[in-house]
Amino acid sequence: MRRLLALAVLLAGIGAPSLRAGSEAPFPKRVETAFAVYMGSMRIGEGYDRFEHNGRTYQISSESKTVGMAGALYRFSVVREVKGRLTSAGLRPESYVESRNGKLRRSARFDWDRKQAMLVDGDKTKVVPLPEATWDTTSFGYNFAFARPQASELVVNLTDGRRIKGYRYAIVGKERLETEIGTLDTLRMKRVHDADDKRSFEVWLAVDRHYAPVRIRYAEKDGTVFDSVVTKLQFSAN
Repeated sequence: MRRLLALAVLLAGIGAPSLRAGSEAPFPKRVETAFAVYMGSMRIGEGYDRFEHNGRTYQISSESKTVGMAGALYRFSVVREVKGRLTSAGLRPESYVESRNGKLRRSARFDWDRKQAMLVDGDKTKVVPLPEATWDTTSFGYNFAFARPQASELVVNLTDGRRIKGYRYAIVGKERLETEIGTLDTLRMKRVHDADDKRSFEVWLAVDRHYAPVRIRYAEKDGTVFDSVVTKLQFSAN
């Protein structure tokens, strides 16, 4: 249940040669996003993200927890803190820290000069090669505000402190998404899996709201589906 919920409330969550830097309007200094997390039709959790930048550096605070009947049966919370720099190619993370139920669980530090990352998973620490197109899972979704997808398929590397792994994402197309904050024009992207793999991971980006992530959907091997859908999206110039 812990692993599934963590994936369901992932609020992040792509740079590669197939991405182009720049946006039609400057990205606001701060964006605050709230999500409702569902397992099927039952609401089991909620998440909150705060993204801030000063034109040179950025930081993200992400919190999620179980609520309602799920919270009464199983109290679980995840807090992620990320810091990094803004570059001409998008976001470049420098540190990632994840805590669960108030205890440090995983972290990652990125040394771009040496092209290596130090990953911490519980009591295990290792240093691994750092490919150029690598993000932590929380910075991942927000990169599109600064680097638009330009190809039908993207290749990226992601880490949550356990390992750095490569993934392929396909652009499914544009869709209209009905949410608590209204109808949103979105770009839907889906992780590419083998034909016999029943798992899936999809993200919807609000095209006219700086490509902010507004929905994340994850399906497990057994068909269980977790869906995070935006309930609040607020931009601030300060």
